[in-house]
Amino acid sequence: MEYDLDVITLPYDSLNIEDIVVSNFTILARSDNTIYKSTDDGENWKIAFESDLKVNQLYSKDPHTILLVGEKGMVYRTMDYGETWLDESVDTDSTLIKVAARNYQDYIALAETRWLYHKFSPDKEWLAVNTRAAVYLSTLIEYQDSYYYGGGFLESDESRGNDHIYNFSQPRYKYTFGEIISSDPINKIFSTNKSQRDKYRTDSLNLLTSNNIQYITVMRNGFSAISSYDILVLELVPILSIKNKVTGILNSNDTVYVFGRSGEIVVAKESEFGVSYKTEIERKELGFNVNAIVSKENKTIYLASNNSRIYKMSIYEPVSSIQVETNNLIKQYNDVIWIDDKVEIIGVYNYIGQKLNVTKISNNYLEFKQGIYYLSFKHKNKIYNHKIMVN
Repeated sequence: MEYDLDVITLPYDSLNIEDIVVSNFTILARSDNTIYKSTDDGENWKIAFESDLKVNQLYSKDPHTILLVGEKGMVYRTMDYGETWLDESVDTDSTLIKVAARNYQDYIALAETRWLYHKFSPDKEWLAVNTRAAVYLSTLIEYQDSYYYGGGFLESDESRGNDHIYNFSQPRYKYTFGEIISSDPINKIFSTNKSQRDKYRTDSLNLLTSNNIQYITVMRNGFSAISSYDILVLELVPILSIKNKVTGILNSNDTVYVFGRSGEIVVAKESEFGVSYKTEIERKELGFNVNAIVSKENKTIYLASNNSRIYKMSIYEPVSSIQVETNNLIKQYNDVIWIDDKVEIIGVYNYIGQKLNVTKISNNYLEFKQGIYYLSFKHKNKIYNHKIMVN
């Protein structure tokens, strides 16, 4: 995995940026109860929204469906990238923790326990719906025109003959068209040994989506287990894991990039989820916290972090590589070529043999325009030549 990182620093002290929204060159960033806005990709900033009440989430379905929720039924909506905010608060003392939208008109806000509030249209009143949840709630997503939510764990004891069975599960609920359906429990565990049950008991259920796939993540002993299967059975089904809580997932071309709060990235193959223990391809340590991610086209990802910083990451996947003596010494990322330090470039030539001056991005990267090139290089006192095609 090769990537570039650019740092965007907000001109405010010690911000812990928890949510971000990105559209073209506009960025909205939430830290505590304040929303900050930039219209030039992070060069300049201003305060777009402030609240005396606690704000729990800034959410975006699309550029015209940006919402935030918080204490005492707080719901605000903006349709002009944070220039103006419409007060759509629910008449309740409940703390709203999450919000999600099916489209421009249809969205729901979730309270920690018991209630969700559904808006079928901006000009309609909120509909209060009993969630039927027996435990606290912590996560909400929209997926395939329905809403899914869940949170804490359920546990019970029962006797079966001479055995005492300890049960543990995490319920996930589906809400669609006014109907609530309880799905099969996540992390079902049956044990005759209480200490064994406690070993496998997990918490911090988190639901995420990417590339029209729903992901389930849960924490256990400081690590998160990740699955794209409906039921996550720890130790029985091959799973992916990452340090700390999962804060974002990007799925592109069967490759999954999982970001953890501690700054770890795990790269995996989606087609191997739940099938093979060789799911993982690579791990990286960024060296900073990742609180949330937003992905744009061409694998550009904005990472919300601490210390008033947002990191802009560009991920490159090689379209080809040049192997010399079993080493991938040169990798092509379409119009960008990465060159190992062990390689000495002799020259770059066009298709009629003329030597060219090629743009140098950094010591290890060369940028090419569309065309056909011939690369001449030296490695261990041997001369090699290679043809490069840039589409």
